[in-house]
Amino acid sequence: MSGPSGLLFHNPVDHVLFNILGIAVSLYALYVEVRKHKDKDYKALCDLGENMQCSRVLTSEYSKGFGIVGLLVGKEHFLNAPNCVVGAGFYALQLTLGFVHHPLAVQALFYTSVISVIGSLYLAYILAFKLKDLCLVCITTYLINGVLMYLNYQKFVHLGS
Repeated sequence: MSGPSGLLFHNPVDHVLFNILGIAVSLYALYVEVRKHKDKDYKALCDLGENMQCSRVLTSEYSKGFGIVGLLVGKEHFLNAPNCVVGAGFYALQLTLGFVHHPLAVQALFYTSVISVIGSLYLAYILAFKLKDLCLVCITTYLINGVLMYLNYQKFVHLGS
């Protein structure tokens, strides 16, 4: 019996590659966010036009705590973390759990990736209809989350067989 399929290579290799890519994109988003807060004139590489400004999106009210946590616990509360920090933590967790060969780890990988896709759908809605912007960094993380959910689903289904 073969293992779960991947997209580019074999599932474990894809899982590592996409999580490392997710960490890198999240850290770049954090860099843009911090730099833009320090220098209002900073133009990020992903700022490509009037309605394609990732730096505007990454410094918006929705860039921390999904625009929700701050309303619940306060803007200065530690739980109101930048979304990119939460993303980097998520990808690090996914990367770590990917090396654990236990059914609970596989379930955790799948269910946390489902939550990340739900979060991505919410943020995509905010991006398109509230901010009316196109953020390539954001869309890249949404795609990575979708790929990870697919890969984790393959592991999850394989677990039951």
